[in-house]
Amino acid sequence: MAFAINKANWNEIVLASTHDVQELEVSSLLAAQPYIWIGEEYDKESRSSDDIDHRSTTSSIPPSAAPPSFGSPQMPSSMSMPWLGSGQTSAGATILMKRNLNNIKRMASHPVYQYYITGAQDGSVRMFEWNRPQQLICFRQAGNARVTRMYFNSQGNKCGVADGEGFLSLFQVNQATSNPKPYMNLQCHSKVTGDFSFITSSSLIATVGQSNDSRNVCLWDTLVSPNHCLVHGFICHDSGATVLQYAPRQQLLISGGRKGFVCIFDIRQRQLLHTFQAHDSAIKALALSPSEDYFLTGSAEGNMKVWRLTGHGLIHSFTNEHAKQSIFRNIGAGVMQIEIGSANRIFSCGADGTLKMRVLPDPYNVPAGMFDIL
Repeated sequence: MAFAINKANWNEIVLASTHDVQELEVSSLLAAQPYIWIGEEYDKESRSSDDIDHRSTTSSIPPSAAPPSFGSPQMPSSMSMPWLGSGQTSAGATILMKRNLNNIKRMASHPVYQYYITGAQDGSVRMFEWNRPQQLICFRQAGNARVTRMYFNSQGNKCGVADGEGFLSLFQVNQATSNPKPYMNLQCHSKVTGDFSFITSSSLIATVGQSNDSRNVCLWDTLVSPNHCLVHGFICHDSGATVLQYAPRQQLLISGGRKGFVCIFDIRQRQLLHTFQAHDSAIKALALSPSEDYFLTGSAEGNMKVWRLTGHGLIHSFTNEHAKQSIFRNIGAGVMQIEIGSANRIFSCGADGTLKMRVLPDPYNVPAGMFDIL
């Protein structure tokens, strides 16, 4: 599964399952329930109140701590929200459009306009406009290496595509051509490029992945020739790094690795500041709050944790949030993606075939149990 939130309209989400891509209007659903989830087969079946799943939650907040104010509403009463065949849930969410795209692994939303890009297992990358059936741009055709991550830069005039062969391809976002060529191809890591981040508008880029020389977190200057554009390579993350976030106000990089460790770097001094083990398995997803107060990690086991960026203390744990439900279900492992929306809404998807939304609980008043409403 993969998803993207429309940054021009936060009430719209595009969701990819194994068999199609669907654009959803979820304003009524979000307004009604602070804890919800949508199943992968939401358009095929309805579920009953017997399907309500009780999830365990733990917190490590000491009474004297001074964490950010999350301000969650009170826990709603249990209720089911089946997905109806008419294209609307009982809570009012609406399917706006379906696209016949299979095996989409990554999606990213444009920072300004109502566009999003999709990246598939077959290596193809396409751009669409919300609520419009026609494809706008095809950045990569099928037959390339699998897409591992994609982003627009902050201005939205460029985008990058990382792949399973260690490359990062950079494109101009220009609708004047429907099949643009990349203006730069970088072999960032010898085995795989797992994630990347635009540090400036597009000239300085950080990447993570797995390399034979163990330089698994790297900084690149795209204004110089590809043979000389490596600014610095950090030797870290034994067995490779998987995810990355950039904190621009503090000039920090946060990376997660295959062995469950988090590393925090100061890019001004090009130093590793801190490393700690966040999970017992690989970190598959990472998200940073816009305020840079906290970040979330998601593991291959299906657990999610909330951490302070300053001091790196654990704020909250969501146990088995996206635990794999069956050994026969081959759609990934654990938590696959985390996004932080407005009002501290946390969206996540994973190997259990669900897209979930939570509002971070008040750390001074964490309920004993939380409900995921079907």
